[in-house]
Parts: sequence; C-alpha cells; structure tokens
Amino acid sequence: MQLELRHLRYFVAVAEHGGISHAAERLNIAQPAVSRQIRDLEAELGFDLLLRERRRVVLTDAGRAFADRARAILRETEEAADAARRIARGEAGTVRVGFLESASWAGHVPRTLNRFKRRHEEIRLDIRPMSSVDQIDALQAGEIDAAFVYRQDNISEDALAVHSLRLDDVLLAASTDLAFDHEGSLSFDEIDGLPIIAFPRSVAPAYHDALFEALSGIGFKPQIVQEAKDETTILSLVSAGVGCAFVNSANMHRPPRRVQFRKVKGLSVPIEFLFLTQRSPGSLTQLLIDVVLAIDIQKASP
Repeated sequence: MQLELRHLRYFVAVAEHGGISHAAERLNIAQPAVSRQIRDLEAELGFDLLLRERRRVVLTDAGRAFADRARAILRETEEAADAARRIARGEAGTVRVGFLESASWAGHVPRTLNRFKRRHEEIRLDIRPMSSVDQIDALQAGEIDAAFVYRQDNISEDALAVHSLRLDDVLLAASTDLAFDHEGSLSFDEIDGLPIIAFPRSVAPAYHDALFEALSGIGFKPQIVQEAKDETTILSLVSAGVGCAFVNSANMHRPPRRVQFRKVKGLSVPIEFLFLTQRSPGSLTQLLIDVVLAIDIQKASP
C-alpha cells in the first residue's frame, strides 16, 4: 500500500472527532471503510496510531505526533491547491516579461503593460530589461515567459510563437552642437567623415550586420571612435559630443535634450519588432498574449 492523502484525512478526522464512528459520520463514509483505512495506514507505518478501548479510541504518543504532522501536510496541500486554482483563474501569479528599454517609450510595450495591469491587478509582472539576444536565449531556456525583441538570428521558430508588431528603421543621432544647414534628411556628403559610436556585434549580430551592410551600400565607412552595448549609453555619448550614432527610430520617443535625429538619404535598415512566447504558454502568459493581440498595430506604432 502507498501512503495517500485520504489516509491522512481519515486519520486526522478520527483524531479530531474522538473516534471512528464520529469521524465516519463527519466524512459521510461507512464506519468499516474508515476502520480499514486506519488499519492500512498503521500497517504501512509499522506501528499503532490508536489504542482501541471498547467503543472509543485513544491516540498513542506516536499517533499524536503523526496527527500534528498530518494536519500540517493537509493544510499545506490545501494552500497549494488554492494557490494553483487562483493562478488557473487568472487571479494570482507572476508573468516574467523581457523588454528593450529603447522600445518601451511608445507603442506596444507601454500599452500592453498598462492594459494588462488594469485588467489583471492581482497578477504580478516581473519586468526584466534585457537585450534582444539575451531575451530570446532566456525565453528558450524557460527563464522568462514572454519577450519584446527585435528579430535576431537566435530565434527558434519551431519552439517559439512569433508575433510581428511593427517595423522600425535607423536614424542618425547627432549632438545638437553639430550644425547642419537645413532640416530634413541628410546626404552622404553631409555625414561622410563623422565620428561614429557603435555597438559590438555580439550585442545584436543580425542587426549589426544589416546596418553595416546598408552603410557600405551607400559608400559610408564608419570611423568608430567608441563602442557601447546599449542605446541609452550610446545616446548619452552622442549628447556629450563624443560622436554620432546610427540608432533605432524608436528612440525618437525619448530624445535626450542635446540630441537630434536625422534620416540619411538612401539608408534604410528595417527592424522587425516582435512579441515572443513559448508555443505552449501557461495560462497567465496567455492572458498577456490576448492583450498584445488585442492592441491595434497601427495605433501602437511609434
């Protein structure tokens, strides 16, 4: 026989109600069935839990100790079941969400987080700022539940559900101290020779290669004076006048005071912004998916 929860319930009922007949009545089970379960439990444990004295039973010392632990196990089991029920109903739990700071100022990310919290106040969002590559690795490893990323080479579309949200592009970010003689797009001649702040290829290989291929396509050879791993740092360096940088157009929604953004004629690197989850998401992640897909893509575009 294997020890099961019903054995604990029957024994605790006997201990709390002072006898097998009273326990059977409270459990709404025939008395012989309760007696049999207690005997099976004692046989499994190898010692007596009860002293049987005519029409009443008394707990042995071992029985009292076992009853205390059995109550704790039943209480913890019920608490675990209640917690699981609340999660299944979308009333509790945590969803771990990766996101990019540069893409969080407008569009799907803030709209999604705002709407989700208004609809599901009891569910905690564990927000984790990470690069796209790191988010994808973390999602595939089960370390996060959902990710807002730009498309990268390490996405396994067999394992992940991929929802395309929008296309962004690249702009030149320059210090406001750098004066151009007109508004609007810049020509190749106007950017030729500018010092460039770039990010290491390891941060986003696919984007890095696409950007440098596009720059080569217009004949621009970057003179890299500094590298930085994220666009927040890059824009800070641009603001300080260290150099210029080619950055995601999503950054226009959080412009540093001393940075200007300009299009460059002939330069385009479409960057696909995605929402990723496991192909078989949990119930709480599905609630987040429902919110993302309900947001109108056109309205969400920066």
